Amino acid sequence: MKTLHRKSEPIFIALTINFSLFSALAICQVIIESIYHPWLFLLCVLGGLINLVFMYCFRPKNYTFLETEEKAVSEIEKNKLMDDLEEEAVRRKRHDQIEQN
Repeated sequence: MKTLHRKSEPIFIALTINFSLFSALAICQVIIESIYHPWLFLLCVLGGLINLVFMYCFRPKNYTFLETEEKAVSEIEKNKLMDDLEEEAVRRKRHDQIEQN
């Protein structure tokens, strides 16, 4: 069985949160003019751009496949399992009919 495993997911989540905080602070400075300061706004934009660059570097582009040790089920085994399931379904149906009578 193959499963997806992201190695850089926690880093990407932290960068996303950090970017959202920088961008929210920059937007608040534009909206609320009383807290606007050019240096603070420049630092927010610069921090957001640096986060975008690192988010681009750590984006989940390549997924690594981890193999789990499971046997490949052959066609004969699949057919045997299906036959067992059919027999079990018939047995349960008979049991239900007996209980109803």
